Amino acid sequence: MAVAQSVYKSLAVTGSLPFGVIDVGSNSVRLVVFDEPSRAPTPMFNEKVLCGIGRGLSETGALDEEGARQALAAIRRFVALARHMKVRALQIVATAAVRDASNGPAFVRQIERDTGEKVRILSGQEEATYSAYGVLSGIPDACGVIGDLGGGSLELVAVDGLKLGDSVTLPLGPLRIANLGSYAVVKAYIDEKISEVGWLKKWKGKSLYAVGGSWRAIARVHMAQKHSPLHIIHQYSLPRAEANDFTRLLAKQSKESLARVEGVPRKRQDVLPIAALVMRRLLKMLEPKDVIFSANGLREGLAYALLDERQRGEDPLLAYCLHMANREGRFGEHGAEIDRFIAPIFERDTPARQRIRYAAAILSDTAWRVHPDYRGEQSLGLILHAPFGAILQNERALLALIVFTRYTGTASDPVAAPAWQLLNAEEIQYALRVGLALRLAQTLSGGVPGILAECKLRPSGNGIVLELPAQHAVLDGEAVQRRMEALGKALGRSIELRVAKAR
Repeated sequence: MAVAQSVYKSLAVTGSLPFGVIDVGSNSVRLVVFDEPSRAPTPMFNEKVLCGIGRGLSETGALDEEGARQALAAIRRFVALARHMKVRALQIVATAAVRDASNGPAFVRQIERDTGEKVRILSGQEEATYSAYGVLSGIPDACGVIGDLGGGSLELVAVDGLKLGDSVTLPLGPLRIANLGSYAVVKAYIDEKISEVGWLKKWKGKSLYAVGGSWRAIARVHMAQKHSPLHIIHQYSLPRAEANDFTRLLAKQSKESLARVEGVPRKRQDVLPIAALVMRRLLKMLEPKDVIFSANGLREGLAYALLDERQRGEDPLLAYCLHMANREGRFGEHGAEIDRFIAPIFERDTPARQRIRYAAAILSDTAWRVHPDYRGEQSLGLILHAPFGAILQNERALLALIVFTRYTGTASDPVAAPAWQLLNAEEIQYALRVGLALRLAQTLSGGVPGILAECKLRPSGNGIVLELPAQHAVLDGEAVQRRMEALGKALGRSIELRVAKAR
């Protein structure tokens, strides 16, 4: 059964409008420039400076003087860059540290004087909402509690699909609580604040979605320790027990010991133990089934907020794939036509498999500019590392291996090891079959839209029949025959070519 007809509809993308966000956080200042406010905006530029303006805020009540100086310099540079990039919609937003500091208003006035741009100080509620929007932009079926740990605060938001529930902002940022006292004192303070959030109990057993640089650093360290073949944070997940054990280990490490641990970012060594402790105490209260890390957060949430209801309902994975295909395809995007052509021989596919198969069909002609000997390798790396949303790690590997096979005719090449190491034998075999079907489709049509819509590939008894109308009989050739034989072998079926008689 093919992907539902409604999925094939055009996922419209708004006109090009580069827009950017300067996020003035408690620990870092970052500029992200997106290519356009679509369902799957692509970062054109992404740079951060770790300033630590929220360091010592709990003791002094003010922004760190040196941190503020560094932040102002970074913001001035970022505004200048955004103007050179012709960004027509630049937002400067400030979060917990600026919001709570006694000298926060003066700091904002200085930014506005220096840059001529307005600064928006987000309330705790706004910060939580935009962080949740960011997660939903990349994980639209999220169900559980979103936790966004910044340098100055922890935002918690309940979410069920696209519906936001209760939310709260807690003063649990690592820079804010690091100097409260001993490990036991900090632990007790965290427990006290979390225990005050009564609605958390309603979400026990669901997922915890982890957002924020310090929590993403935990994912990076875990990947390094496990020698993961794919270092993609988005939707990297840990079962609760494993997350609990790992955060317990990190929470008791000194900066010196962390410096010797593989994968620990140098500039996160100070805050990583506190970040791990906050996560561990939240795990104790929430008892989630797993922790799912999100690469998207506040900045992506601000982009998501610009979309209308129709755009928000689009599939972010398919939207990004269509964006890539429209930009890179030879003769125009025709993934729906390709998928309809091969769908009858994959009629037992689950909806999840249908979705990945359709994504592969969309991307099946995006490496044509590369030298023929490297098209498979190029497509593999592009898909494994693309900033997709709404795709699990093994699904990403499956998608990459399908398109790799479409170009190479094999799924077992050692070059593809980063993909097949994340898959089981059945998934690798499936990737081979779909890849060879796409290979046949592209060879038969020459990559040109319109031809496959008039041809049929369907099961017939124990075999597969390729039916060509009389006007396309001439398209049969030696290359098509070879593609048919390879697909038949992979499916364990005979393949027959039938040409309709001219009327």
